Parts: sequence; structure tokens; C-alpha cells
Amino acid sequence: MAAAERQDEAERSSIKEAARARLRRHDVGGRFSGLPLPKASVLLPLMVRGGELCLLLTVRSMQLRSSPGEVCFPGGKSEAEDKDEIDTALREAKEEVGLQPEEVEVICRLVPGIDKRNHLVTPVVGFIEDTFQATPNPDES
Repeated sequence: MAAAERQDEAERSSIKEAARARLRRHDVGGRFSGLPLPKASVLLPLMVRGGELCLLLTVRSMQLRSSPGEVCFPGGKSEAEDKDEIDTALREAKEEVGLQPEEVEVICRLVPGIDKRNHLVTPVVGFIEDTFQATPNPDES
């Protein structure tokens, strides 16, 4: 590995470690999981690109009935097979943009909000590789 590549990797690691430490201070774990509302989760996929912390967003297809054309995070409603909010976010990211669950380093769950359909939406934060290339599902995006 060349010196420049080692320097880039060290910088990337430093940025990720600082972000991990800050985010973990805000981790709510499963504290809100028992609330009696329908559940949903979104994945906030972080990556380090060009020495900066970046966030991957998606744009919903104009053909969708719900919120067409909106910029959003990959995510959606919980299903019976999801064991928790993290499972929901990872499953939805896989369905929507082809992000494999094992390619996500989950950092934390943040305080959920309530959406316009009265779902408790939990943000799940995780790192992905900066080389990730989304493969949008036309039925989902």
C-alpha cells in the first residue's frame, strides 16, 4: 500500500471513529420498542468520501402512490419477521437499493419520530463502504 493510500485510510478511520463515538452517545437502543404504535425504520447510511462524512439519500419513484418524488432514507414499515428496528431498516435498504445487511456496520438507533400515518419511525445509523453502488428497485424507490 502506498503512503498516500495509508494516509487516506488513516484519515477515513479517524473520521469514522469520531462519528461512532458521538453517535453512540445518542443511542436509545430498544427503549422505544414497546410503544403501542405501528413501527417503521429508516437507515441513515454514512460513508467517508473525499475526507468528508457523507449520507446516502434516495429519491422515491414518481410512479409510487405514497410520497412520489420525495428525497428520503431507505426504510419502511416493520414486518412480522423483523426482530427489531435494525432488522427493519436493513431489510428495507436491501429491498430498496440493494444494500446487503452484512455491508452495514450499525452504530446506533436514534430517538424515533411519528410520521403522518402514525408510525413510530426509528432512525438506524450505520456505516457503509464509500464504494457502494446503489441498485434501485423500481418498485420500491
